[in-house]
Amino acid sequence: MISSPPKLRDELEVIRGMDDMPLIFDPVTGNYHRITRASEVVLSYLDGTRTRDDLVACFSGARRASGARRADDDTLSRRIDTFLASLEKSGLLEGSDLPDKPGSGGRVRTSMLMPRIILTRSLPRVLEPVASVLRTVPASLLVLIASLGAIAGYTFGFHTLFTAMPALKDLSGPAFLIATGVMLLYVLVHESAHALVAQMLGTPIRGLGVALLFYFMPVAYVDRTDAYRVKGRGGRVVLAMAGIVSDGWFCALSGAVALNSGGLLKDTAAFLLSMQLFMLVINLNPLMPSDGYTALEAATGLTNARGRAFALLRHTARRQELPTHLANLSTGARRGYTTYGLFAVVYVCFLAYAMLHAVPVTADLALSVVGR
Repeated sequence: MISSPPKLRDELEVIRGMDDMPLIFDPVTGNYHRITRASEVVLSYLDGTRTRDDLVACFSGARRASGARRADDDTLSRRIDTFLASLEKSGLLEGSDLPDKPGSGGRVRTSMLMPRIILTRSLPRVLEPVASVLRTVPASLLVLIASLGAIAGYTFGFHTLFTAMPALKDLSGPAFLIATGVMLLYVLVHESAHALVAQMLGTPIRGLGVALLFYFMPVAYVDRTDAYRVKGRGGRVVLAMAGIVSDGWFCALSGAVALNSGGLLKDTAAFLLSMQLFMLVINLNPLMPSDGYTALEAATGLTNARGRAFALLRHTARRQELPTHLANLSTGARRGYTTYGLFAVVYVCFLAYAMLHAVPVTADLALSVVGR
């Protein structure tokens, strides 16, 4: 229990993010902390002049004045204790330890199963000239043109790959290696698209880097932590989908090259098409914090949609009583979570089917690369 008068650190900034949700920004660690609107009211009392007991007495009196029962005071007391403890644990109170010490934000950061290496922090400066030009065009027009181009690109790419290209097992092995190298460049462009939208929205990315998924699989990424500052849902959806949209345009380019070339170049373009379309499937993954999942949360304003959806399906299938946070859902919300959960199940089945059928093709490609 916190006995001394709790006080927020002076340098903290309380801002409003998406859907007018209050956030605490810590400029020392660069972290954002989401709080409830009720908690935001408590923050204004944490000026170092009131003890924990003073806070409880103050809010208990206010509740009773509004007609609340005295029996609810214990619940209020526990909530205040929990809130103060979370602030202290996060290093937001004067005298509490910072979770991430200043100076720990170097180029290499580690997290569970995914160490990250920052390659550059200069991308915002490089992208600003382009962003300044694009800001002169109406945002709705830019989104419309980019989206229609991406949809056309993916449609053209799927049609080309499955109707005009030979089977992947009949393509040359060296083309696979070349396509893999080119695909790495496409991934950088994908991440740069996120960075460009962030720059246009006035929330520049913190860095461009490479993450090692499971410590061995390289994945490019941009640190767009400051996207929390984007209030509108539309801006956050566009920011999340920017990479997928840019991939659609390059998918069309790969399809055009594949249709108008031959030999090694044609085989390379065919491999690129298959990789780009596979990347689309991965980026729509409903089970991981993919671009599609991030866009879904931004569009709906929901958090932990995946966890709630599976909890709802699990309890429904087992005919168990729903926990309070699920039992109180509206009919529309429950249908939405159920639809999302069923989509996730179908996605997993499709991915398992595709991977099972890809094993023989992958083996043949590996053998052709080594000349066997």
